[in-house]
Parts: sequence; structure tokens; C-alpha cells
Amino acid sequence: MNGIFNILKPSGMSSNAVLTKIKKRFNIKKVGHLGTLDPLATGVLPITIGKGTKLFDYFLKKDKGYLAIFTFGKTTATLDSEGEIIKTSDIIPTKEQIKSVLLSLEGEVDQVPPNFSAKNINGQRAYTLARENVDFVLPPKRVHIYNIELLEQVNKTSYLFDIKCNSGTYIRSIVRDMAEKLGTIGYMSGLIRTKSGDFEIDKAITIEELMLDNAEEHLISLEEILKNFKRVDVAQEFYDKLTNGVALKIDIEAGEFLLYCKDELFGIASSENGQIKVKVNLKSA
Repeated sequence: MNGIFNILKPSGMSSNAVLTKIKKRFNIKKVGHLGTLDPLATGVLPITIGKGTKLFDYFLKKDKGYLAIFTFGKTTATLDSEGEIIKTSDIIPTKEQIKSVLLSLEGEVDQVPPNFSAKNINGQRAYTLARENVDFVLPPKRVHIYNIELLEQVNKTSYLFDIKCNSGTYIRSIVRDMAEKLGTIGYMSGLIRTKSGDFEIDKAITIEELMLDNAEEHLISLEEILKNFKRVDVAQEFYDKLTNGVALKIDIEAGEFLLYCKDELFGIASSENGQIKVKVNLKSA
């Protein structure tokens, strides 16, 4: 099995727990995911299978889409509903007040990650240090928030937002920064990832569907995943050389492409100085 499952991760399950279920279901070892989702969150979790795990660098840093609920007047240690409430405020912003600050949160910004995050501090995870009440400061990271749209008010203190951003953006940091601009505090009380690169929620399958006998029909093939790459076919006389990892001396326009021989996908290749080299081997065993 080689490809990607577009999984609809349920709330309350970790991303690694999804991997474990898939390993057991299909009795396979090479499994990965393209960007973790916190246990609280639900939504799109692309799971790479077999040779699909080699595409990590090509698909991890893709734009993301989220539906997020921000609750104001309280904040937690983790900036989400799983953490202990550490501060309260009587200030609850109105729709108009929230809309007035949205543009200031969009664009390229230097965002400070939450202390409860997987960032490394001198070889240790930030969330480990935070749990041990160690004082530390995380450096800001440049992220791109394309759009934040206020959709509706959920209750007296909570609002629903549609957020489009690049990979690496922390939604929990957005609510912290938004609340600060509004003179109050807040936390993320709900999160759904609606899009991760080309993978969208309306085409995702549930864990329950994954357990059915026909689950393999939902596996997205390598060819489908890489359909935006140019295809280059070379003569069958090069088949053995390619199989043995030998670079081909063929003058092809420079750039990355999918390399085929005898109608078989060998991988993502590049052409440079009159030579073709396979960068990512996707050939079936």
C-alpha cells in the first residue's frame, strides 16, 4: 500500500493514536501524518502510507484552513479548553469590536507560539518545561495569516471564525493576540481543520469508515497526489539503470517532474547539467 488517506480525526483522539489504528488495521509499519492535530481538535489529518511517507517534505508546509471558536473573558494555561483557567475578565467584546481588529491580525506577522507547544528549548519540548513551571520565552516566528472571518456569535462569550493561514501558524496564539488587542483575554474552545493543502474536509473519511472492508478504496494513489507534477517518460532501455539508482545522461528541461519508465512511476526526479536523478524513490517493490 502506497498513498495517503485523508482522515477526519475525531475530537479526543491524538494524531498518533490514529496512526496506531491504521498500522493495526492494515498491518503496516510505514505510516506518518502531514501535520499533527491536538487531541481537542477535529478535522483533516492526511495520513501517509508506505512510499507516501517519503512525500513529507512536499506536503507538510501547505496552507491550512480552520473553523475556530474563541471564548473571551477567560484564559487557560494552554490557551485551549484542555488547560486550567488561570485568569478571568469581565470584558467581552462585541461583533463590531472584533471586526475592527481583524485586519491588524492578518498578513505576515511575527507570532509567538504558545508555551504549551512542541517547540524545542535547549533540547526540551516547550510543553514539558511549561508543565514543570519553568520560566522561558519562546522567540516569535514569522507566519502568514491570509484571512480571518468572523462568522457568528456562538453564545454570550464565544465567536466562530473561519481562518486561512500557512503551515506553522498557531490558532491558539491568534486568540491570545486578538484578545490583547481588544483589552481582554481569551482561549480557543473549539477547532476544526477544514483544509490541509489539497486535502479538504468534505472528502475526508472517518475512523469508522477506515475499519470497513472496502477501506483501501479510499487510499489516494501517489499518481493522484502528485498530479500537478509534469510527467516525463524515458525509453525502456533505461529501466535497469533506473532500478539500480544510476543517474541518466539525458538532456531534459531543468526542474522537478515525475519520472516514468515502461509506464511505471519511479519517483520525483530532477534534471541538472544533462543528468536525470531520482530525488524521491517511489518505485513499488
